[in-house]
Amino acid sequence: MGFLDEAKKKLGEAVENAKEFAGDASENIKSFAADAQEKIGEKVDEFKHGDNEEDPEDKV
Repeated sequence: MGFLDEAKKKLGEAVENAKEFAGDASENIKSFAADAQEKIGEKVDEFKHGDNEEDPEDKV
C-alpha cells in the first residue's frame, strides 16, 4: 500500500499545483484583457473625437 499512498499524495500535490497555476494564469489573462480593453477604448475615443494626428482635410 505504500506505493499507492505515495502515488495518491503526489497526484494530490500535482492537482493543487495545477489549480494554483490555473488561478495565476486566469488572473494574468484578466489583467491583460482589462489593459487591452482600456487601450482599445482610448483609441476609439481618439478617433471619435478627432484626436488622431491626421488633418481631416487630408481625407477629402
